[in-house]
Amino acid sequence: METEKNSKQLIKGAGVYGVGTFGTKILSFLIVPLYTYYIAASDMGIYDILISTINLLTPIITMQISDAAYRWIIRADIKNRDDYIRATIQVLLINCSVATLLILLVNRFHSIPYCAYFCAILLLSRVLQTMQKLLRGLKKQWLFAISGLIYTVVFLSLNVIQLCIWGMGVESLFQSAVAANIIALLVIILLEPKFRINVICRPDKWLIFEMYRYSVPLVPNYLNWWIINSSDRYIVLFALGSWANGILAIAHKFPSILQAVLNLFINSWQDISVADSEKDMGGYYSTVFRKYYLFALPSLFCLIPATKVVIILVMSRAYKSACDFVAFYYLGTVFQSFASFYGVGYLRSKQTGKAFRTSIYGAIINAVVNLCFVELIGLQAAAVSTFLGFLVMWLVRERQNKEELQIRINWFEFWALTLLAVWMSIASILMDMEFNIILTVTGFCIFVSLNYQNVLQLRKMLIGKINKK
Repeated sequence: METEKNSKQLIKGAGVYGVGTFGTKILSFLIVPLYTYYIAASDMGIYDILISTINLLTPIITMQISDAAYRWIIRADIKNRDDYIRATIQVLLINCSVATLLILLVNRFHSIPYCAYFCAILLLSRVLQTMQKLLRGLKKQWLFAISGLIYTVVFLSLNVIQLCIWGMGVESLFQSAVAANIIALLVIILLEPKFRINVICRPDKWLIFEMYRYSVPLVPNYLNWWIINSSDRYIVLFALGSWANGILAIAHKFPSILQAVLNLFINSWQDISVADSEKDMGGYYSTVFRKYYLFALPSLFCLIPATKVVIILVMSRAYKSACDFVAFYYLGTVFQSFASFYGVGYLRSKQTGKAFRTSIYGAIINAVVNLCFVELIGLQAAAVSTFLGFLVMWLVRERQNKEELQIRINWFEFWALTLLAVWMSIASILMDMEFNIILTVTGFCIFVSLNYQNVLQLRKMLIGKINKK
């Protein structure tokens, strides 16, 4: 009965997150062709490297304090939720103020492109991200979804107006991001009274210390995730130039759609698993993970060749070469989600230090492959290194969390699907558009055959819920 309840909560949570994240990613994806016609590859490369730098600074500025607050306030037996929220906001405001002063000081000696926009996006986006994490802890997923949707609508609407009508170029992306962050934050503050609290008071040092004990070990872990995900941008920038980084930026846009789909489940999975204190759930967790990889890996069979066809047909000539680099980024996205799935074990056991030790292996693999092969195979080294980095991270996490999660895997089935996905990636890169169309149709048939029962089960559950209402 408990597993059935968890399954329903998992689907319901994924549906709510779908409104706020998947919908926004779809809208963001639809505007990608617009970027390729109105923004030069070199300008897109500069924008992408600045956003990557913001992601690098995020864990350092926030100290991942929101993860600690989320871990405590999501539990039903916690009484002092307001204290955790107040402490989180106080830490964030102090750290953001110090970070702004340091960035402005650096800019005086070494010019940072679009420095004012860089500071504004860095601070506003980190505050918004923290607020959204707290909303998840308060189980206000609907407001989380609304804020994400509002951000995207504002961002993309301004993009279209400024790019197509006013011809502002890459600067419009920065301005749109600043406006979208401000409006989304105002909506959250207006609709959630718990964020309208007095933060001008003496900080609770012991509470902050308790939260830091939990969150600080996550900082190097997130830095390692950044190395695997984004460090290739810097290597490519210095080795090949900003135009090459612009090509990678477009190649990244396509796997981000799959990442959004997988994150719907991962966010819901975290909410249920972290809040659940039961230990004997190995059978249920094993079933959930099997269904998860049976969806994630076969989805690549049709997504990888289909993406190459779309890029060839839709993108401007300057960006068409991006079609050869999306395949291994797709593989990296899937194994990144597997690592996140197993990362729940560290949150449950409060052993966040182990998360760092697992991610460091992936970061080392990523950096070594990048540095050794970027001159030999060019941009492909960035994509392959991302895949291998997340593969190694997941393997280590799977071994470390065997006792906590007790997940049993059908290894023959799992590796057969993985190797087929790798073969599909290589075939898609080497073959022409016509062959990729054939691969897309074949891959779709395989995906449907492997997930037919799951689709029927989901359909039955949704119809039952509709009839009940």
